[in-house]
Amino acid sequence: MTRQLGDRYRSLLRFYPADYRAERGDEIVDTYLDLARPGQRRPSRADVVDLASGGARQHLRARHAHGLADALPFAATLALSAATALAAVWLVAAETVTIPVGVFWTSAGPFATLGAVAWIVWLLASVAALLGRGRPVVLLALLATVATIPASVLTPYARPPLFVLLPQVALGLLALFLPARRVSYEPAVVGLAAAGIAVLVRTDFFYYNLLDVLALVALGLASAVAVAGVVFTARGDTRGWWPFVLLLGPILLLALTRLSESGPQQWPKFSAAALTAVVSMVVAVAAVPASLWLSGRRRRTRCSECGQRTVG
Repeated sequence: MTRQLGDRYRSLLRFYPADYRAERGDEIVDTYLDLARPGQRRPSRADVVDLASGGARQHLRARHAHGLADALPFAATLALSAATALAAVWLVAAETVTIPVGVFWTSAGPFATLGAVAWIVWLLASVAALLGRGRPVVLLALLATVATIPASVLTPYARPPLFVLLPQVALGLLALFLPARRVSYEPAVVGLAAAGIAVLVRTDFFYYNLLDVLALVALGLASAVAVAGVVFTARGDTRGWWPFVLLLGPILLLALTRLSESGPQQWPKFSAAALTAVVSMVVAVAAVPASLWLSGRRRRTRCSECGQRTVG
C-alpha cells in the first residue's frame, strides 16, 4: 500500500522541473509518505495543490524569477485578508438590511441574499488559516461565491451584484497560494476589525449603498503592497515589488468598480462592470510576463556590464 501511494505521489512530481525531480524527488515523496494517514490510498487534494504550487515555484526559480515565487504566499495572505474584510462587511451590513414592506423580495432565511452563505464560508477560511489549513476552505469559499450566480437563476432568491462577486473571486484565486501548513493570523484579525467597524456604523445599508467599501479596500491593499515593496527593496528582499504586480488585478477591480458608476442610481451598469472586469484581467495577466521580461532584461544588462568590467 505504501509503495502504491508512493508511486502516486511520484507521478505528481511531473509538476516540477526534471532536474529538480532527479535531485529532490525521493526526498519529497518520503516526506509526504511520512505525513500520510494510516491506510491512505491516494494523495489528498491539499497535497495535490501543494505539489502543484511547489512545482510552479520551482519553475519560476529555474527561470530566475524566484522573487515572484517567494512573493506568492505573502500576496495570498493579503488577498485573503482583503476577502475576509469584504465578507465581514457584506455579511454584517448588506445581508442584514431590512426589506421594506411591499417590495417583492425573497430573502434567504434571515439574510437578504444567497451571498450570505459565501460570506460565512470566507470567514471560516480565515479561521482555517489560523490552523494552517486555509487552502481547502478558500477553494470552498470560491465555489460558494461562484455558485450564487446559477443558484439565483434556479431559485427565487437574489444574489449580490456582480461588481461585488468579481473582486471576491479575483482575491480568492490569489488566496489559493496561501502558505501550506503555516498559520496565518492576519486574515482573522482583519476580518474581526472589519466586522467590528461594520457593527459600529450599522444602518440599513445594502450593497449599492456600500460601494465606498470597495474603494477603501483597494486603497488599503495598494498601500500595503506599496509599503511592502519599499521595505523589500530596501532590504534586498527578492520579493521586491512582486506583491504589487500580483495584486494589481484585484486592486483594479475594486477601484475601477467605484469609478465606473453611471446613471441616476449611481452604481455600475452591467456594461461598465463587464468593461472593468476585462480591463483589470488584461492588465493583471499582462503585468506578470512584462515584469518577468523587464527583470530578465535588467539581469542580462548587469551581467553584461560585470563581464565587461572583468575583461577590462
